[in-house]
Amino acid sequence: MALFRAIESTRPASTRLFDDPYAEAFLSPAFRVVALLCRLPLGRALVTRLIEVRWGGPLGSGVCRTRFIDDRVVDAARDGLEQIVILGAGFDSRAYRLPGLAGARVFEVDHPATQAVKRARLSDVPPHVVFVPIDFDREPLAEVMARAGFRGGERTFFLWEGVTNYLTADAVDQTVRWVASAGGPGSRFVFTYIHRGMLDGSLVFEGARAGRDTVGRMGEAFTFGLDPHDVPAYLAARGLTLVEDVAAPDYRERYLRPLGREMKIWEFYRVALAVAVS
Repeated sequence: MALFRAIESTRPASTRLFDDPYAEAFLSPAFRVVALLCRLPLGRALVTRLIEVRWGGPLGSGVCRTRFIDDRVVDAARDGLEQIVILGAGFDSRAYRLPGLAGARVFEVDHPATQAVKRARLSDVPPHVVFVPIDFDREPLAEVMARAGFRGGERTFFLWEGVTNYLTADAVDQTVRWVASAGGPGSRFVFTYIHRGMLDGSLVFEGARAGRDTVGRMGEAFTFGLDPHDVPAYLAARGLTLVEDVAAPDYRERYLRPLGREMKIWEFYRVALAVAVS
């Protein structure tokens, strides 16, 4: 994802979906070469074409979901939500690059090893960012967040990007239930998920097999998905109301076509926005 954000950031300001000046700092040496190549229009076109031929639409899906989530985070800050919790933050840079977040406490929750790499790559960490180290397999999320200064019962924006598809159903259930109970009424929750039909083979999506094989070789197999038709009821049973569930057609209509752009987008990878009702 850092590579995808770096590639998008090389586009001219008039046609890019966002600018992430931090993404390149998180890249491996090989990926930095790719990002440098993408500073040339022909180089960017070649890299994009290679990605789309080999894997279908992960680049388009990644940059469009980044824009969607960016907009939702900025909306939350504008509406006065004073806490933002990024679960599995990885190399997310929103706390550093998006406007209006200085007045909010941003909790970046992730494994300490990942956070150590991130800290080493950042020149400065602003005071509104709180790193919350956790071993998700061993430590209760509620207890760790309380020790970090999270204020339960307050309107909060929760972000869970690029994680659910690697977990068990029980792990997803526990986290969603915590989100629903931890924030006050009106708290917002954005999470990504993959279509269950991609996992059980009942539906065929371009790039799905290549994507599944790639993450499998990296030791992070796709394990969990939802049927979009089931998402409203799934969330309602856990104290949340679905606001919108966004997929490839929505990305094309909202973001790409107004800029005169065409990209392949993974049809099976989706992002949902929900609100807490109690």
